[in-house]
Amino acid sequence: MNNYLTIGEFAKFRGVNINSLLYYEKLGILLPAYIDPHSKYRYYALEQLSMLDIILLCISLDIPLKDLKKYQDENAYWQKKMSEDGKRIAENKIRRMQTDLRKIESSLKCQEEQDRYAGCDGIYQREIDSRFFIAEEYFGELANITHFGRISTDLFEYAESNGFSTMLPSGYMFAFNGGKVRQFLFYEVLPTEKQDGKVIEIPKGTYSCLQIKFYPDIKHLEFLEKHFGSSDKRLAIVSNLIRDKLQINSRYNEIQVIDGYTIPEISFSSSVSEEPRK
Repeated sequence: MNNYLTIGEFAKFRGVNINSLLYYEKLGILLPAYIDPHSKYRYYALEQLSMLDIILLCISLDIPLKDLKKYQDENAYWQKKMSEDGKRIAENKIRRMQTDLRKIESSLKCQEEQDRYAGCDGIYQREIDSRFFIAEEYFGELANITHFGRISTDLFEYAESNGFSTMLPSGYMFAFNGGKVRQFLFYEVLPTEKQDGKVIEIPKGTYSCLQIKFYPDIKHLEFLEKHFGSSDKRLAIVSNLIRDKLQINSRYNEIQVIDGYTIPEISFSSSVSEEPRK
């Protein structure tokens, strides 16, 4: 048996568990080169390391090992086909990781900005960079948690299914224009060039801001006029504050107000956005 490796020796070459090799054998994707008919000891050829490397690559790429068996059974050039599919899967994973990294970087930047103004009393001025929101016009009372939650979930699912990467913060906003007020739910999304009626770019600018404790039944329009005065053209964003510790009974929002700007018409489905009639 000098030309073969014991199962233990073979396993050590790639640092895998002997039980893993037995599992691969059971699946039929890596059979021993020789099994002693009397002792049932299993032996492997050094050349089989390449097959073990392919198996480990499949595991790394989250390719089910049962699919590897299908490659072997269905295609004479299965290694090339599997490598092409593996390349595509790896590229998709890289793109997802790059997106996650951008989300993390954006979240850290947001946290740093909020930390600068943590605990501010009264109205303060804050320079905020341009942002992208995916928004849905909302009809009904914001205090209706059931309806609010349903629309918020629908909007999140729409964003994710259409390739927009949502991130914190989220919230709602009020657009004032010529005496008309419209209210929206929004999620901030990563900057995008993709065209969609629900996605708007909020401009960079100096915002008048105020931190308030969250109350579900707060009268926002009365609150805005009381603290910020009235304006014929205004955007008021009510954004959740990111805190190191989440306390259910102690939630805070930051109201961000910029005058002279409102948002364009956003497409929406009234069947989704309207509050059910009682």
